Amino acid sequence: MRILIIEDNPTLADGLKQVLVQAGFAVDTLADGAQGQALLRQQLYDLLLLDLGLPGVDGRSILKQLRQQGQDLPVLIISARDQLDQRIEGLDLGADDYLCKPFELEEVLARVRALLRRSQQQANNLIRHGTLELDTRAQTLSLDGEPVDLHRRELAVLEYLLANTGRVVSKEQIAERISSFDDDVSSTAIETYVSRLRKKLKGALTLKTIRGLGYLLEADGSDAGR
Repeated sequence: MRILIIEDNPTLADGLKQVLVQAGFAVDTLADGAQGQALLRQQLYDLLLLDLGLPGVDGRSILKQLRQQGQDLPVLIISARDQLDQRIEGLDLGADDYLCKPFELEEVLARVRALLRRSQQQANNLIRHGTLELDTRAQTLSLDGEPVDLHRRELAVLEYLLANTGRVVSKEQIAERISSFDDDVSSTAIETYVSRLRKKLKGALTLKTIRGLGYLLEADGSDAGR
């Protein structure tokens, strides 16, 4: 999952990025509202952490434009504006959650997970596919109840495939959603991660290569292996 943080306090932005990256997310950060607004028109994200008091364009305007354009990107406001009427305004403008500064980074992480679960219509942090069980919070995978050792990138690719079961996804789409600007992933690397997943998970996935288009994870959990 790829997250954008628009926050002009560099210490806070760095702290948020660190805790989210450690939890397995790909994270981009910006300090300027106008740059953030422009980026959101170009790049797809799974969640936005948005400060309200930003230089350039304030967070309120960014949020208002997102909703006017019909974008349903989950938005968590992180703001020092802690008055009740300010919180109500933020939620009424279309924010999915509102967290007042100062806060604990672990609470932000918990709220991020909750918003992502809600956007993907998941009841908890577990994603099941046949005999596979992926715990998105612990970043662990089990097969038939036994742990499977996967690299962080392999877990990210698997999570994206599971989230798009039954849909063809390109290597470029996968790379875009599991990497940040300062940690780019190539299409060739995606091929390598998919190959490793097939080997490690053996018959647990029906993961097909659709020539010229990408990959298709079928819903039944058996493995075509090609």
